[in-house]
Amino acid sequence: MSKSIIFTGAKSPKSLPKNLYENGDIVIAADSGFDAAKKLGFTVDLAIGDFDSTRYLKEIKEIRFEQHSTEKDESDTFLAIERGIEMAGDTYVLVGGGGRRLDHLLATYSLFDRFGPPSAWYTAYETCFLVSDARRFDTPEKDMTVSFFPASLSGSAVVDALQLKWPLLDYPLSFATISLSNCTTSTFLDVKVRGGSIFVSFPVAGGRAKMIP
Repeated sequence: MSKSIIFTGAKSPKSLPKNLYENGDIVIAADSGFDAAKKLGFTVDLAIGDFDSTRYLKEIKEIRFEQHSTEKDESDTFLAIERGIEMAGDTYVLVGGGGRRLDHLLATYSLFDRFGPPSAWYTAYETCFLVSDARRFDTPEKDMTVSFFPASLSGSAVVDALQLKWPLLDYPLSFATISLSNCTTSTFLDVKVRGGSIFVSFPVAGGRAKMIP
């Protein structure tokens, strides 16, 4: 099943998993997300936005693009996710959107209530993996920092994750009860979720995510 890979602005990672792109995937860049996609070696299938941030407008106009007014109701990321779902279905990965302006970060997060959360979210600072049922993470080492939070602003869930310094058992997770900076105690982490979806977030070290899902 194909997915869309959405590159957006703000802080993007220095690298991505080599197997992230699969045949049939659609790569969409929201404005300066084109710059990040280009830097990371991805060929963009569609660029979308008002293009007031990109340094490569000339190159964008040589591929398929949709230019919107700067005076619009929707963010460039909104437009990119909306188009990605139209072109490749509900599954998408988000690259970028980390750091900088808090209002932009919250606006991006609000999109997950409308469109559903991404299966993975890669920023310069963390890698967030979606868990809606059960998932095992193989970690290359113990004592890795990990945080847990809902996959949408209105979301909540009950979480079990035992291979932790502070184990979670029947833990009611919401934005009022985020599990911040926990620590793994094994080379694997089993996460089970009921009643909603969450992000399991690992910080990026040295520009690269330390763990592999």
